[in-house]
Amino acid sequence: MAPFLNVAVTGLEVVRDLPESWADADYRSLLDALEVTGTEELSGNDLLEMLLMALQDLGPEDGADAVLAAKLGATVSPGARRNLVQDYLDDQRPWEEAADIALHARIFAAAVLVQKAFPKSFARPDMMRLTLRLTAESPKAAEMLSRPPEAAFVARLLADGMGETSTLERLFDDRLESGSFPDAAAIVWRAEYGDPDPGPPPAATLTVYSSALWLRPMEDIDGFDSDAHNNA
Repeated sequence: MAPFLNVAVTGLEVVRDLPESWADADYRSLLDALEVTGTEELSGNDLLEMLLMALQDLGPEDGADAVLAAKLGATVSPGARRNLVQDYLDDQRPWEEAADIALHARIFAAAVLVQKAFPKSFARPDMMRLTLRLTAESPKAAEMLSRPPEAAFVARLLADGMGETSTLERLFDDRLESGSFPDAAAIVWRAEYGDPDPGPPPAATLTVYSSALWLRPMEDIDGFDSDAHNNA
């Protein structure tokens, strides 16, 4: 019998950044690619400020292309990167609309940095943060809450709350029910698991970051039951 969970939706809000999507090492690597030297002693905001100035020297289009090249690597062609830059300039949402959903989180992270460098040229991107309170209603569910869940579990949990008409259900109905759901990592950009309460009944908090494409259907939902599971 599948674990049984009661899920309360405790928060859903628009946010403007994805935590930990850029680190000092990423900034330094991008500065190296731009042939900017003398960054060894810099960190944090000082390093970011130097990077923003280096990008501004390139101008909006070339600067955005450089950021996308750093974030996407060889996964997209130079021509595809230029199309993404144009999407940014046209106030489109390629972090929701690009055909390859595995790129969405990185396209969003790139958009955040690009907008910081060129606030007059690019609109500020947004995504969503969903907070859930999970309560175990069976011993198997209690065992599951004893450790952080996999992305596949989180995606199945979301699908249980959204219902059959959601984009998640319509695109991935078969895989949600299967033993393997590799696309889940592209849907759940980040998951934070905490505030465990041994109960009884055992409970914990789950915070999910992703695009509005995946999370907005939770807007009118207060709570639901779920039999979500990790991959087999």
